[in-house]
Amino acid sequence: MPVEPPSFPVSAHGNINTVGLPGVHEADDLDPHHPQWSEGIEPGVRPVVEVLTAGWGTATYDSCQGHAYDGIPEAEPRFLSVGVLPRDRAEYARTAARLCRAAGRAESALPRTCSLVLGRSELTCRTTGRVYPTLDLHLAPATEATSTEYFEDLERAVKVLTESLAETFSAPPSTDCGCPADADHTSGVQQ
Repeated sequence: MPVEPPSFPVSAHGNINTVGLPGVHEADDLDPHHPQWSEGIEPGVRPVVEVLTAGWGTATYDSCQGHAYDGIPEAEPRFLSVGVLPRDRAEYARTAARLCRAAGRAESALPRTCSLVLGRSELTCRTTGRVYPTLDLHLAPATEATSTEYFEDLERAVKVLTESLAETFSAPPSTDCGCPADADHTSGVQQ
């Protein structure tokens, strides 16, 4: 029996998922080598996903370009995010350090309305129950910014972030994040 090719319904708010509706819904999981891979990634987050997958060689498991949901009063806005699924401990350490260095590079150039937040989480396989550690990258509104201001500056923030990620990858690989030895690694990191 032939496998149906994925379809990419898009909501009026730009969500790409299996149902084409706003909100959090399942989406097709595709490999970067799949001919339709880029069609399944929302355009506003695609540059970040591409530098992480093609440039860094990481695997992403989730991404969202952010959605203001104007006109849907009961819907909370969603902010740009990318989930990274390291394949082993060494890749986890290397990727976490690179993300930390990239965040340090991008911080001063980001629009004042946007804040880069790095996080750690876990992903559980529905089939096996196995738990995988993940790394999460979020561009969120800065403390003093409104959602409207954030979304006005988001495209510029994505450009800054993408350039920082690309520059960080071209630096020699290391598991050192580049923070001072006495740095508080809990600020800005969600668990």
